[in-house]
Amino acid sequence: MSGTEKFKVATTNRSIFIIVFCVVLLGSLLLILPLYLQNRLNSLYDQSRKLENQVTFLQRDVLLLELKINQLSSLEQLSEFATESGLGLNEVPQKIMVLEVKGE
Repeated sequence: MSGTEKFKVATTNRSIFIIVFCVVLLGSLLLILPLYLQNRLNSLYDQSRKLENQVTFLQRDVLLLELKINQLSSLEQLSEFATESGLGLNEVPQKIMVLEVKGE
């Protein structure tokens, strides 16, 4: 011949079956991949929504605790506590030690 080589064309049943099987497998993977990605994205959105709800409830709890702290630290609450416990904080303080001031 003239030096050109002839390539063997796959004509056997086995090689044709392998080629068709690979094409069908690749096609099915390309069809299933978007569905898998969509399901995965939906599950991530669901997790995100659940975490946002948890954050909202935790922020609500923090605000309620801050409100309780503000109520307990108010002057009225502290004066009521002082009178109940007998601290006498509403009375005028008395001097315990008198310091002599020079120059007066």
